Amino acid sequence: MTDLSEEIKEKRDEAVAELDEIAEHARYKSLGDGRIRNPEHERIRLKYLRVMISAQDSKRKYIADRELEDMHERLERLEERDGIK
Repeated sequence: MTDLSEEIKEKRDEAVAELDEIAEHARYKSLGDGRIRNPEHERIRLKYLRVMISAQDSKRKYIADRELEDMHERLERLEERDGIK
């Protein structure tokens, strides 16, 4: 595996960890004890919910990319082992 692909994996893992933090903060502010209870601030609560949804969607995409990359690497190893390539 190349240094570039290792760097990409590392950055992807960091992004997933950051998205976890963002989603958890948004969940706390919109649904947890940190909830904004003032009716005038309902818009802010909805914005946090949108941030949470966006972060989860981005996280899902990163994880799907990682899984595809892992499958590609396994396929390459199998092909090399079986002399297909």
